[in-house]
Amino acid sequence: MAWDTYCPVNRLGEFVGQTVSTCGLVVEQRTHHQITGEPMKFLTLADWTGMGEIDLFATMYRNHALATVRYPVLEAEARVEPFDNGRGFSLRVLRAGKPRSRGNAP
Repeated sequence: MAWDTYCPVNRLGEFVGQTVSTCGLVVEQRTHHQITGEPMKFLTLADWTGMGEIDLFATMYRNHALATVRYPVLEAEARVEPFDNGRGFSLRVLRAGKPRSRGNAP
């Protein structure tokens, strides 16, 4: 993996309101339904610095659901969104897929 090309989990809080690329081992997955009845998914990604929660709401889940089960280590481009109380954040996924390896790093 090209780990040095991703934002480590322990630094995500420095980028609230911005879009980041991160990567990690999928250690937990939970599928739920939005109020509209459409499926969505929450995932916990872990890298060498910690664990972070990512959210795939209905549209992104439809577009990227296969990647969440195909790749045990997942790349996510996501917007860092603060909690209302300011005591944390979540990642709203914009794209998810195969992680970069040394051979395909930018």
